[in-house]
Amino acid sequence: MKVSEHVEKLIQSRPYKYTYKQTLVRDVKKLGIWEMDIEDVTSAYIRDTVDMVRNHNSRRRLYITARSIFKELDKCQDLPVLESISRIYQFPEQEHLDYLINKSKYRLQLFLCMYGGLRLGESCAVTPNKLEGNYLRVDEAFSQDGKHLGSPKTVGRVLLPEWLADEVRRMTPDQYWKMGTTTKKVSSSIYKISRFKGAEQLTGGKPINPHMLRHWYATDMIKRGISPEVVRRQMRHARIETTMRVYVQVNSKDLEASVPTRFVQNQSTSGNVIPLRFTNA
Repeated sequence: MKVSEHVEKLIQSRPYKYTYKQTLVRDVKKLGIWEMDIEDVTSAYIRDTVDMVRNHNSRRRLYITARSIFKELDKCQDLPVLESISRIYQFPEQEHLDYLINKSKYRLQLFLCMYGGLRLGESCAVTPNKLEGNYLRVDEAFSQDGKHLGSPKTVGRVLLPEWLADEVRRMTPDQYWKMGTTTKKVSSSIYKISRFKGAEQLTGGKPINPHMLRHWYATDMIKRGISPEVVRRQMRHARIETTMRVYVQVNSKDLEASVPTRFVQNQSTSGNVIPLRFTNA
């Protein structure tokens, strides 16, 4: 039996979400085993293929995929189990992000990512009937290709800033995301805007993407002194460890600011004690 036949049977027999089915097929093809006979697939072959992938988290996902599809066959279960590494973003200043997002045709979807912490597919699924006061019910998400509207990765309610909730309330049907429209349009829009000449001075030369805005959202709350538990709920995470380890980012300035001060007493040459002073030394 070919791997492609085996995978298609798995997809039919397991309650996978639409987006995961797409990812599964894409990963199997990326592993180069889609058209291979199952008997010819070995752990060594998978390792050699994955070793050529530069991104650590992509390698991790490919190993997970390989172990998953061959689990029932007790095959490739000795592949490495890699820990995920949180992606570190260099955030532009808030006012600069705001300015650039305002230039996008998809500013509302991007502001929902930045000031509501939504994932891109979730922001595209937002309509006024999902609002309860300023609380937004997050219970649907568009797939990347825009052809499927289903359950999001996590469900829950998010409290939006009043100005953003008002924008959602004022949405008209022609502003609703159209079925079949790829969500990549949002990503491409802000990427292009952030790469224009002049914009690079505001972004430090780093392109902006919607998921960066979700990271900014979590990090900003922590920097403002919001309780980690509140941040977890707004992010709709099951575990606070996910919020703090993956989404809240720390840079060198944060580390420098964390260094405690201490009292130091110095004696003058005459033996008198000089008054206390603070030092980071």
